Amino acid sequence: MAPVKVAPSDDFRGTDAERRRPKALIVLVLAPLSLAGCDYFPRDPDHSLQEIRTRGTIRVGAQLDLPPEAMQLVKRLEQATGAKAQYREGPLEPLLQKLDTGQIDLVLAPFTKETPWATSSALSPPFRTEGRDKHVIEWRAATRSGENRWIFMVETNARKISRGGGGV
Repeated sequence: MAPVKVAPSDDFRGTDAERRRPKALIVLVLAPLSLAGCDYFPRDPDHSLQEIRTRGTIRVGAQLDLPPEAMQLVKRLEQATGAKAQYREGPLEPLLQKLDTGQIDLVLAPFTKETPWATSSALSPPFRTEGRDKHVIEWRAATRSGENRWIFMVETNARKISRGGGGV
């Protein structure tokens, strides 16, 4: 019997390697583009974290004597930034206004769960809770809204302290 010649069909798409080539090309083009912006997230539009590191100080506002958990948070932030805390005392509202204008980097204070400041400042998770039922007061760190690298650093360390990992 004579060999049969088969003509290639219209839907012939080449070898496996030839079929994978366009997919590989797409991956090679898109992968660098998707990673290009990764260094910028989380963002600090006003460069708070970089300014703290450059200045060498964390400007901390507090209205009361700070509990040990607050001091642990400050120590952790000092280690993470290489900056030293510089404390400013005063009533809560003026401190939060200074935070909003960038004159202070962090405010440590007791807040109620319904605090109106949660809408204008970024509040960390509570690192200390006092009281019971309707009288619960949560110690939190307030940071300037939008300064996400700084907020992320503060929140991460506040969570560690609230879980009992307060050691520095």
